[in-house]
Amino acid sequence: MYNNYKAIIIDDEFPARLMIKNLLKKHVDQIEVIGEAKTGTEALGLINDNKPDIIFLDIQLPDFNGFELLSKIKIQPIVVFTTAYDQFALEAFKENSLDYLVKPIEQNRFDLAIEKIKNLNGPYSRINIEAIIAAFERQKESRAVTALPIKSGQKILLVRFSEIVYCKSGEGYVSIYTKSGKEHISELKLHQVENKLPDNFLRVQRSIIINTDMILEIHRYFNNRYIISLNGPGNPKITTGTSYAHIIRKYINL
Repeated sequence: MYNNYKAIIIDDEFPARLMIKNLLKKHVDQIEVIGEAKTGTEALGLINDNKPDIIFLDIQLPDFNGFELLSKIKIQPIVVFTTAYDQFALEAFKENSLDYLVKPIEQNRFDLAIEKIKNLNGPYSRINIEAIIAAFERQKESRAVTALPIKSGQKILLVRFSEIVYCKSGEGYVSIYTKSGKEHISELKLHQVENKLPDNFLRVQRSIIINTDMILEIHRYFNNRYIISLNGPGNPKITTGTSYAHIIRKYINL
């Protein structure tokens, strides 16, 4: 007879959390969602207070990543990674977590992960976080790219990272704004674009990523937000999201 499991979904994007909940509807008799978190800090409190059996964990969170979260929690739940990485360090996932699911997640693939959970025998061994991080670092080093590929009709445009001022998500697309004043449209989701960008790019609200090399000024704004002026056509001003304030403070060492 199958056990009943308590689960927490951890992802900074509401559509992604909703996707997991919808995928779990087939398994509602065995798995109960007892909480959701959109940041690592929220997740840490939920996990330590509620002690879930399973966490569905996105790697990239606004405050700290999924690996850092796992190093901070007091218990060891079953971990199913939900990730936009489609090729990086997947061997490490296979060896060091129960499963990994690549977004967008298909129902059949999700059901296979749930079957693994149901068929577990005995206590679940601790994840080797260090091994996963090391594998990711190796993969990052091997993909030293300098441009963002953008499909345009039958062509692929390569937009240099150094030319990008900021990226903004729209309805099913992402606009890439450059120093020359051009707007390129990418069919990727914002988190997929984010995964292709180097470390000098920073997500400052749910729908916007900026090139920190283009920052001219940062001004405090009300409700724990900031206004960032960028060095681009018209000197665009970006208002940060309230949940990203700690990221800005960390960037400017406050």
